[in-house]
Order: sequence, then C-alpha cells, then structure tokens
Amino acid sequence: MNKKTAKDTLKLLAQSHGAPLFGVCRIDSLHENFHAELQDVSAALNTAISIGVPVSASVLDSIIDHPTVLYKTHYRQINHTLNDIAFLISSQIENSGFHAIPIPASQIISWKPMRAHLSHREIAYKAGLGWWGRNNLLVNRKYGSQVRLVTVLTDLELQPDSPTDDDCGDCYDCLKSCPAGAIFKDKKDFRLDRCYRLVSEFARPKRIGTLICGLCLKACKGDKSISAAL
Repeated sequence: MNKKTAKDTLKLLAQSHGAPLFGVCRIDSLHENFHAELQDVSAALNTAISIGVPVSASVLDSIIDHPTVLYKTHYRQINHTLNDIAFLISSQIENSGFHAIPIPASQIISWKPMRAHLSHREIAYKAGLGWWGRNNLLVNRKYGSQVRLVTVLTDLELQPDSPTDDDCGDCYDCLKSCPAGAIFKDKKDFRLDRCYRLVSEFARPKRIGTLICGLCLKACKGDKSISAAL
C-alpha cells in the first residue's frame, strides 16, 4: 500500500466516524516540544495524523456570557468521540504491522507550567487543517475555531499535507468577544494567564467543573458555505 492509498483509507475511516478534518505532517523537528513522558516512546515515530470534529453551533448558541452545562457536556462528548476515533485509527495502523500512539484530546499532564503530551494545535497547523488564530486556537476555513482536535503518532509513511498561508486577516470577532481581555491584534500577545484565570472562575459555579469558556469559539464561525472537508 502506497502513502496516498494508506492515507485515504485512514481518512475515510475517520470521516465515517464523524471527523471531517484529517491531515498529516512530519514530526521530525517536533519531538523536542513533546512532554518528557512522550519523547522516548515516540522517538522512532516520524508522522502525525491530526483529526478534527466540529463543535455544534447550536450548542454554542447556549453560551451568552459564560459556559453552560450543556456546552460542558457537549465538550466532553466530542473529546470522547475524538479519543475513540484516534483509537480506531491507531488499531488500524497497528493491525497493518506498524506502530501508533493515540494522544488523548484535552489531556493536561502538568499545571505549573500547563503542559499536555503535545500541542494538538501545532500538529493540526502543520497538517494543513488551519492557522494559529488570535484566540490562541486553530482556525479552520470552514469551521473557524469551532473544532476539537486529537492526534495519532505513527511510523507508517503517509503523504504529508502542507500548512496553509491563510490567517485571520481583518477579522477581530474573537477579540471583541473575550471577557478576559486575553486576545489582541497580534496573536503573539495572547495572555494565557488571563484566559486561565477566567476559566478557573467559570469552573467553580453552576456545576461546570471544567476549564472551558467557549465565547471565542462562538465568535469564530468560519465559512460554513464551504462544502468540502478541509
């Protein structure tokens, strides 16, 4: 099976389980950015698969000025779905005689500093699924930031995708929507400390109990008229 055929097979598997976004990139230069727990076990793996599932715009409509229990439940549902898809993709790869590691969606390994196994956003960007937005999230042309991500690392050779040259342009909707004042015109000025402080406040009342907000996601809609998966 050649690189393109293998990629198409895995992409169809992901799409059939509800993930329209699928991209591939090389990770040779990214290992040093991985969490220490992942660096050794992934040293022989050279490819990452980025998989994305859109967030329900209708659920996001339930958010006015703080996250809702409905959004929290939906957020967790998507993460479970992503983890299931990553498991299926990894199993398919390993059944073909290769190695694969599914990296959980939204899994924090340490809090000070805040670290995950890897940056799903960085992998998704390099896999051509979108760009780094002012809100510090991936922005996809079709879905905006209304997408959740998961990653599979593998030594199966797959045809890589290329990062996009798109950017936020003159759109500042997320900046206007952020109650924490964490978003600025220059994406490099994003204030993670302000964002974290507010989502920590949101987590305490109203049975939320999860570090989520959703307001900048609601504002970053993308172009829903795009029919093809990107």
